[in-house]
Amino acid sequence: MSLYKYQNLTLLDYKSNWFLWEAAWCGFRPITALAWDGTKFFLDDRMYCADPSDPLYGYGSVQMKQICDLLTQKYESSLGSANLIKSPAVGPVEWFHDRFISFTPCAPKDMSSWKRLSKGRHDTLRNAPRNKLTRRVL
Repeated sequence: MSLYKYQNLTLLDYKSNWFLWEAAWCGFRPITALAWDGTKFFLDDRMYCADPSDPLYGYGSVQMKQICDLLTQKYESSLGSANLIKSPAVGPVEWFHDRFISFTPCAPKDMSSWKRLSKGRHDTLRNAPRNKLTRRVL
């Protein structure tokens, strides 16, 4: 079990299944991926949200709703202690320049897409701050 916070989303990784904290529902719900579409992250939950008139909308099955209810009871109190992450690796991930990321099927995998994703900042320690001493000029 791992709780992660990305921007305004709280994600739970439980046995390699991903769940999203839905504040409007006061509980967790399952998701397939949080995928990059070339300009922004897209929440892929089509597998669980097919028919809006279904009483199990957002869960997919009775068993998944029961699992989500149990996860909500168990982890609702620890939502504030979620680890902050810079880029989510939710769903089927692949290597994209300097990080693992999940893509939508039609997402471009070019340099301009990477620049929008990373805002031009590499995921590396190469540019770590150094302890520089300055001399006082007398």
